[in-house]
Amino acid sequence: MSDERLDVEIAELDPTESDAPRQRRRSVRIMLLVLGLIAVAIPLAAVGAGIAVRQAGDDPAQWHIDPLTSTGTGNPNWYRVVPDDAPVDRDPKRDGTAVVYTQSAADGGAAFDGVARADERVEVLAGSAADGFVTYIQRSRLFAFPDYISVKFIDLPEGGSTIAVYSRARYGRSDLDVNQKRVERWLAATRDALG
Repeated sequence: MSDERLDVEIAELDPTESDAPRQRRRSVRIMLLVLGLIAVAIPLAAVGAGIAVRQAGDDPAQWHIDPLTSTGTGNPNWYRVVPDDAPVDRDPKRDGTAVVYTQSAADGGAAFDGVARADERVEVLAGSAADGFVTYIQRSRLFAFPDYISVKFIDLPEGGSTIAVYSRARYGRSDLDVNQKRVERWLAATRDALG
C-alpha cells in the first residue's frame, strides 16, 4: 500500500482532521450572529423599558403623601426632612432636620415652588404650594424614572415657618443619594431666594 493511499484512508477514518477549519469558521459565524442579536436586543429592551416607565400612571392617592406621617420605602431610595417634633420613626441615614425660616409658610412655599419648578423635568402631581401641601414629580433624563417629592409648608406658633419634605424614587433599590442631594439643593436655593 502506498503512502498516499494510507493518508486517504486515515483521512476517511478521522473526518475531523479535514473539518476542523470549517467547524472553526462555523463557530465564529454563530458567535458573531449571537453578538449581533445581543447588540440589537439590548437597545430594544432599553427603549421598551423607557416606554413602559413613561406609560405607568402616577396615582396621586399613592404618591401625594404627607411628609409628617410618611414612612420609608423599605429601600435606601428616599430622603426626608421633618421638624424634630414630627411623629415619624426616624432613620439616621435617611432623615434630616427641617429648616426654619423667618418668613411665613406662604412666602416659604412660594419660594420653594419657584425653585422646584425651575429645575429640569419637574411637574406638579397633586396639591399646590399656595394650599400648603404639594407633590412634585422629577423624572430622570434618560429613562424618565420618576421621583416623587411631597412638601408641606408649616407656619410655626412662635412665628416664621418650616418645610417638611419627603422625596423618594419609584423604581430601584438605591437612589445613589439623588433624593437627598435634590432636597438639600432645593432647600438651599429656597433659603437664598428668601434672603
